[in-house]
Amino acid sequence: MSDKINSVSPRSMCGASIEEKSKNKYFNVLKAVSETNLGSVYIADLKTRKLEFISENPLLFSGIRAAEIEKMGYNFFRKYTKKEDFEILRKVSTYGLKFFECLSPEEKKVHTITYDFHLKYANSVDVLVNHKITPIELDKDGKISKIVCVVSYSLNRAAGNIRIISNTSEIYWKYDLFTGKWTEECKITLKIREIEIIRLYLQGLKIEEIAEQLFVSPSTIKFHRSKLFERIGVKNIIEAISYVITNNLI
Repeated sequence: MSDKINSVSPRSMCGASIEEKSKNKYFNVLKAVSETNLGSVYIADLKTRKLEFISENPLLFSGIRAAEIEKMGYNFFRKYTKKEDFEILRKVSTYGLKFFECLSPEEKKVHTITYDFHLKYANSVDVLVNHKITPIELDKDGKISKIVCVVSYSLNRAAGNIRIISNTSEIYWKYDLFTGKWTEECKITLKIREIEIIRLYLQGLKIEEIAEQLFVSPSTIKFHRSKLFERIGVKNIIEAISYVITNNLI
């Protein structure tokens, strides 16, 4: 965890304002959540271009510790993003935020922009990471002032994949890097059997074991699996799991 959180002492808390105390409690909650999974979380101030908080996970940040990244702020991404992918970040910053301007203040906080890009890693291959950004604070004019970002390893094969999603809507928006346009698409709803199969795959079960759990034959599992692949446009179970998780289908 960054030095900012670890350095908060009872004495400093006593002299802190109500706003500062509330912020430190908020940060500690994020710290606890981030320590229970393989991802990372950071909060960024869009006005100052600073990172107010970042949970410790050097593997997702080019091997750099959280305290150092906080000092670097947005310069971290300028320095460590793969050159070919920096245009993706520019598109997200420009056209992603423009998309949010079309939403009401209430809608902004329930929509998330997700995208993939490579971070350079010393003495190793570049790492493809996924960022999911959600507004958490607006200024008096209704513009986004702070965001929270959930960072994880990408489940896709290539960079890009810019989309805006919401758990409150069956519609999501996809950005085309070549045409520069957003297109509206409908989320796919999984069938009960498909959900059961994906969940059991996530538990590490093989086809025969899944069939036994669901009291059907292995051929039936293969049938449902192939139909799912066809509906979501993937070629194997790894890609299917990636699609399901990325699109919050289960």
